[in-house]
Amino acid sequence: MGLKMREYCRRMSYLTTLVIPIAVALVIAFVGLTHPQWPRVYFIIGFLAALILLPGVTLGLKLSCTPVVEEDVEFLGTYGPGWIGVRHANGAVARYHHRGLYEMHQSGHVRRGERLRLRFLEQEIISWESLED
Repeated sequence: MGLKMREYCRRMSYLTTLVIPIAVALVIAFVGLTHPQWPRVYFIIGFLAALILLPGVTLGLKLSCTPVVEEDVEFLGTYGPGWIGVRHANGAVARYHHRGLYEMHQSGHVRRGERLRLRFLEQEIISWESLED
């Protein structure tokens, strides 16, 4: 995949992954209605494929072009229901919404100052693990 296409897919919003297939399906339906001499079965198959297969393709392209970033951070504590604070290696303090880490801290399994390895997909924490045993 070319660099420009990869950048486009990475920057594409999740809403766009649904809007593009709907627009393609509407174009197929419009062409099918304006050309009654052509076989209808082709338009029906194309319309259904645009609504069923194309969202999966566009979402797959977006997810495959979005990198997963792994960082080692220091856990700072919780900042409200579901919100946690961490200090990155460069000293920047950030807050993220992650229900699992919040509950682990509330139950005493994750302590303040503990080193964690977080995996981010864009700005979402998708997984984590403790670096201390």
